[in-house]
Order: sequence, then structure tokens, then C-alpha cells
Amino acid sequence: MPAGQWTDEILDPKRKCGDPLADAAIEEIYDLGREDEVRAALGALGRNAGPVPEGLPDRLRAYFAASQVLPEWADPALIRRGQGLLGRYQGHITTNLLCASLPLCYGCANGAQVLHLSTRLTEGVFRRLMETAQFVVDVLDTGSLDPAGRGIRSAQTIRLLHATMRYHLSRHDAWDTAWGVPVNQEDLAGTLMSFSVVIPKGLAKLGVELPAADRDAYFHLWRVVGQVLGIDERLNPERFEDGATLMDAILRRQQRPSEAGTRLTKGVLDFIRECLPGPLFAGVGPSLIRHLAGDHAADIVSVPPADLSKIALQATDPLSFGYGKSGDVVPLLAKASNELGLAVFKQGLKMTNKGQRYRWQVPTGLTPAN
Repeated sequence: MPAGQWTDEILDPKRKCGDPLADAAIEEIYDLGREDEVRAALGALGRNAGPVPEGLPDRLRAYFAASQVLPEWADPALIRRGQGLLGRYQGHITTNLLCASLPLCYGCANGAQVLHLSTRLTEGVFRRLMETAQFVVDVLDTGSLDPAGRGIRSAQTIRLLHATMRYHLSRHDAWDTAWGVPVNQEDLAGTLMSFSVVIPKGLAKLGVELPAADRDAYFHLWRVVGQVLGIDERLNPERFEDGATLMDAILRRQQRPSEAGTRLTKGVLDFIRECLPGPLFAGVGPSLIRHLAGDHAADIVSVPPADLSKIALQATDPLSFGYGKSGDVVPLLAKASNELGLAVFKQGLKMTNKGQRYRWQVPTGLTPAN
């Protein structure tokens, strides 16, 4: 859809739309009473790159077969070029996920209710954040979008997780239909743009100006992932500029304060403090969120004021950042960003999964609470 066409008249109906292919698969599982059997079968997918198990219900088998086929317009060369950015900027990409993409999503009050009520990110918050970071790394890993690749399996399983959340929350007494369908198409599109648009913009704020060809390749690979995730093609634009316009339209419509958004963002700040412990790092989370997501977005989710003075102090500590100077804001924040992103996988995995990668295997509702 051309830029400028994402009006309220276009987007309002998308809040009433789910994902028919994945929804049908999940509904069949519950109709047949095969939750435990399917949970065990999906566990056989191993590290998100194994073959689809035999004996799944018909609609679930059809779902896996259909959703792993990439669109005709998918360009393998662009996908690999976009994936190549992970090796260069993994720390910054991970930090932008935590400090820009997620706070912007949490500031969309209606969509934040899904995560709040489902407890995906309000109980076991550190594990949930690590799972999200692992998903981003999975799809950005070279070759992960090849047939039955790890990125494909991760996206397919998250799509089932979304369908399971819709199944349960739409039947929950606390769900307000004024929020739209749980995990609806507008919210899915906003989340996708928070990866494909917000992260390159965040890299620029850290002094990493991607060549247009790299930025567009990165956007293209996320557009492919959006197809696997079941996002309406009309909300999955072809060009980065159109994606940025769509993101702006969704934020204009959905941003407002909510208890859910504030609680979710507090979980991010707590996680950052655990990954980078100690008083000298206390200002990193608020400062990075305000720098990357902006003060307006940070205020909506009640982020404390930035404390650049503590980050400047870190630059003089030989055991810490070791570069930058007081007042040199972007280099200081860029170094803080890289340190945080790397710490997420070094410290975060130690805290939450004994140093092992996470496996997106079983959708919420098909696995016992933990």
C-alpha cells in the first residue's frame, strides 16, 4: 500500500482481524483435546530447526506446510545481506530491541494489554525478554530463512503462540473488545515495524549510519519474516520509507499511557540493571531508552529521567567503557549500547537459562506455566 494511505478507515478494521491459518490450527487442537500430545510433538522440533513431527492434527500440518513457503518476491541475496548486519552490530541491535522497539510497543496501550494479561512479560519477565532477543537473533542468523531453518521454525512457533494468545484472551472475562482482537493485524504490523524500521533508525542515533542498500536489505528480510508470521500483506510494505510511515501512523493512533505499558517497561529496566549491575550503570537503561525511543515515548511508559553523568563517569573507569568523554553523548551512549547488548547474551542467558540458548518450541497454553 502506498505511503500516506494508512488512515483510520484502513487500520480500524485491522484491529478486528487475527490470523485465520494459525487460528484454525490452534482451535482444532483444543477442539480435539490434543493439547498434551501436540506439546510433546512440538518438543521434538529440538533447536527450532528440525523436521515437523509426524501425526500432528490436519490443520496444524497444513499450517506448517503453508507458512514455511517464502513468497515469490523474497530475494535470497537481500536476505543474506540483511542478515550480515548481525555480525557487525549484534550488541547495538539487541540494545535497540530492548530500549527502542519494546518501549515503543509497550506505549501502544491497547496492544500492551495482551502481554499484560497473558503474563508473557509480567511473570518470568527476564526469561521472556531473553526469548524475544533470541528470536531476533534466530531470524538474523545467516541461512536461518532457508527451508526449515531456525528462523523459519522460530517465526512459525511464535505465530502459533500468537494464535494461542488470541484463543485464550478472547475468551477471558478481563478482555475488553474495545482493544480489538488480541494480537490483531495492526498490532502485529506495529511490532514488525519496530524491528524493521525502529532498529535501523536507532543505529543511526548511535552513530551507525547504514548505507541505504544495507538498510533496505535489512528491511526486506523482516518483510519476509512478516510473511511467515502471517501479517496481512497490505500491512507489510515493500519500502523502508513506507514502513516508517506505517509505524508513525500506528503510533499516532495507539500511543497513550497505561498501567500495562508502564509495568512492561519497568521489567525492561530491571532486566538492564541485572545485566549491567552496579551504581555506575544505573543510568544506562533510562538514558538509552530516552535517546533511542525519544522522550515522548519514554514519558508514556514512565521511564525515569536520563542520567548521562553516570555514563560519563563510566568512561573514566578502566574496568568499564574506556572511551568517550563527558558531554560526548553519542559515543558514550554507543559504547553503553554495545556493552549492554553483549551483556544480554553473556549475563542474561546465565541468569535465565544456565547459559543455553532459548528454544521457541511450544506456544503459551500448550505448555505448563513456569
